[in-house]
Amino acid sequence: MAEEQSTSSASEEQSTPHSASEVSSSLKRGTFTVKKARNLKSHIWKSFSLVYDTEGNQLPFACCDKCQKVLSYSGHKSGTSGLNRHACTVLKGQQVLEFRGNSTNVTDDLKAKTVEKCVDFVAADLRPYDSIAGRGLIQLAQHLVDTAATIGKFNVKEILPHPTTVSRHVEDRALTFRRAVVDDISETIGKYGCAVTTDIWTKTYRKTSFLSATIHYINSDYNLQSRVLFSAPFDEGTSKTGDNIRALLFQNLRVFGIDCSLLGKKIVFVTDRGANMVSSLRGFTRLNCSAHVLNSVLSHALSPAVMGQVPEVAQLITNVKKLVSYFKHSGLQVKLTKSLKQSVETRWNSTVDMLDSVSQQYDEVTTILLDNNQYDKIGCINKYILGCLVAFLKPFKDATNDLESDNTALSAALVLPWSVKLRGHCEVAKADLRLNVIASACAQRLDELLSPRSLVPNGINMLYKIATFLTPKLRHLRMIDANERQQVTEAVKELTEEMGFHFETGENAEPPPPKKVTIRDFEEWEDVGATGADLQSLDSEIEDYLKVKLDGSESHQPNDILMWWKKHCYEFPTLPKLARHVLCIPGSSAPSERAFSICGRILEERRSMLKPSTVNNLLFLHGCSKNPVA
Repeated sequence: MAEEQSTSSASEEQSTPHSASEVSSSLKRGTFTVKKARNLKSHIWKSFSLVYDTEGNQLPFACCDKCQKVLSYSGHKSGTSGLNRHACTVLKGQQVLEFRGNSTNVTDDLKAKTVEKCVDFVAADLRPYDSIAGRGLIQLAQHLVDTAATIGKFNVKEILPHPTTVSRHVEDRALTFRRAVVDDISETIGKYGCAVTTDIWTKTYRKTSFLSATIHYINSDYNLQSRVLFSAPFDEGTSKTGDNIRALLFQNLRVFGIDCSLLGKKIVFVTDRGANMVSSLRGFTRLNCSAHVLNSVLSHALSPAVMGQVPEVAQLITNVKKLVSYFKHSGLQVKLTKSLKQSVETRWNSTVDMLDSVSQQYDEVTTILLDNNQYDKIGCINKYILGCLVAFLKPFKDATNDLESDNTALSAALVLPWSVKLRGHCEVAKADLRLNVIASACAQRLDELLSPRSLVPNGINMLYKIATFLTPKLRHLRMIDANERQQVTEAVKELTEEMGFHFETGENAEPPPPKKVTIRDFEEWEDVGATGADLQSLDSEIEDYLKVKLDGSESHQPNDILMWWKKHCYEFPTLPKLARHVLCIPGSSAPSERAFSICGRILEERRSMLKPSTVNNLLFLHGCSKNPVA
C-alpha cells in the first residue's frame, strides 16, 4: 500500500462533490481525462487509469480501461481492493469505444473508412449528400456511439426500431408537442397578440394542395419566436376559394387554442396579394407580403411593356441569358471560379443574380470565350451598362432578403426604411438616361404598392410604421415628414387603447400594497393606489421615449431591440406591451414559403407517397426541433 499512499496524497487533500456517475458522464463528454498511473506497482494498474479534472487535478476515482466503468479510489483510504473486485463486462477480444479526449482515437484511417460508409449510405438509400450533415443523423449516430460505450459492441439491428414503430411515435410526439405549444403560446397571444403567415402550395406528384401557417410572437423573456404550426391538406376536389381557405385555416388554428373570432385584432395575418387570400381574411387585420410587393415592382420594370422602351437594355438581358445557357450546355461552366446563374421566372431576384454572376466574372468569361473562338457571345454585352443595371437592381434584392427574414431580424421595422430608401434610389437612377425608364417604372410601382404616405390606398400599413417607431434607433422616423410622424404617434395611442394596454403598470411590477383607510382620508380627491406609472399619460411616455439617451450599443438585431424593451419595461409602462404586439409581425410571408420548401423535400420523388397527415406531423416536429417547446 505504500506506493499508493505516496502518490494519492494530493487526492485526499481535496474534497470532491463528484459521484461515479457524474465522473463517467464528464469522461464521455471529454470534460475529464484519464491517465495511466505512474510509480504504482500493483498489477491492477495494468487494467485501470486514474481520473483527472479540467485543471489537471487527480480525482478519487479510477476508470477501467476495457469497459470504461468508473470506481472510487482514494489511495490508502480504500486501497485497490475495490478495483480488484471489479467484474469487467467486456469479454476477451471485444472492443469498446474509449474516451481519451475529443478526437485522439479518430485516426486518418478511421476517417477514410467513415467516408466510404457515408458513400455507401447515400448510394444504397438514395439519400441527398447533405443528409450526412443533418442534425437528425448526427444525433442518432452520437446515440449509437454512446450506447456502444456503455454496453460494448453490438449489432445495430438489435436496437434500430421498425419503420412502423417510428411512424407511431411520430404521431404520439406530434400530439404531445402540440399540447405543449398550446400551453406555451396561449397566455402570450391572449394578452399581447401574435402574427400568422400563411400560404398555399400544391404537391407536384399527386396535385394535393396544402395550406401552411406559421405563428410569430414575443415570449415573456422578450425573445422572438417563430413556429410552423401546420401544413394542412385541402380535401380532394376542394377549390381554393376564400371561404374554403378561411375554414381550413381557422379550423387548424383552433387546434392550437387560437380562436380568431375571439382574438380579433390581436392576431395579424401576413399573406400575398392573391385575391382568394385577401378574400379569406376580410374583416381581419391582414398585411401584404412586402417581399411579394418588391418582386411585383421588379417584374413590372422588366416586363415587355417597359423593356420595349429601352431596347438596348432589353437586348443586353437577352444576350446574357443566351450566354449563360451556352456555358451550361457547352460544359464551360466548370472552368469558371463560380458558376453562372440562370434566370428562372418563378424565382425572385433570379434575373439580378444572373446579371450579377456575369458582371462579376466578365473578364474571366471573356478569356474562356476567346480560347474557344466564341468572343461574339460576350462582345455583344456592354460591360459598363451591365454593371450599371446590376448596381440599380441589387438594392431591391437586399431589401427582399431583409424582409424575408424569419426570427433573425425584426423585419416589420424595416418595411418603411426600405420603401423610402428604394424610392430615393430610383430618383437618383433616373439621371442615367439608360436607366431612366426602368427607374421611373420602379418608382411608379413603389408609389402604388408601398408608399410611405398614409393616404395612399395601398401604402405601407400603419403597423409597419409603428414597428419602425418602436425600434429605438429609428424612433424619430426621420425618413418621413413631420405630418406623417404625427400620424404615427396618434396611431400608437389609438392602437394602445384598442389593445387594452393603456395605463397599465409595468409588466413585471408588483401591485402596490393595499391602502390603509382612516377617517382623515379624503378619498374623493385622492388617486387611490396609484403609482407614478399610473399617473403618467401616454403622451408623456412617448415624449420620454423620444428623449431617452441610447448607450450606443443598440443595433437592429432582434435580441438587442427586444432586450432594450425588456430593460425599460419598468420605465415605460405601456410601450413595451405594444412592442411585443407589433415587433413580432414579419415583413413578408416567407416563413410559410420556407415551410413548403421543406414539404417539397419531404414529399417529392421516392417519398411522395406519404400521407398528408404524416407530412403535417413531420413538418411540425421539424419546427419543434429547431425551436424547442418550453
